[in-house]
Amino acid sequence: MDQPPSYQPEFVPMKGNKYMRLEDTHGAPKFQHTVVLGQPQPVVPQPRDHIIWSLCSLVYGNPFCLGMLAVYFSIKSRDRKMVGDLEGARKHGKTARCFNTLTLTLAILGLLFLFITYGIIIYQLAH
Repeated sequence: MDQPPSYQPEFVPMKGNKYMRLEDTHGAPKFQHTVVLGQPQPVVPQPRDHIIWSLCSLVYGNPFCLGMLAVYFSIKSRDRKMVGDLEGARKHGKTARCFNTLTLTLAILGLLFLFITYGIIIYQLAH
């Protein structure tokens, strides 16, 4: 079997039909390099899915199962992002953020109500 001849980079021309060896004045071979610059692609920010916030809403404060809904929409957002549907992922992420905000607001108001009620009861028992 005949093997194809091995080509050394200094003997392969970059343009033209002549095979020539380029050398500088010191005798060291020069190589021609070609650099191709492309247009930079615009960076599109990835949509946020708020999965950690949704899990905290599910575990620590889950009034009316809103934390579970937040987790559901966070997972849907992550799935849409993996498929490549960034607009759908953005929509589901925004819905998850709304449920998380509502859950956090209701949990804070509920705790505030409990503390105020407890304070009033303790105050009335003391007097």
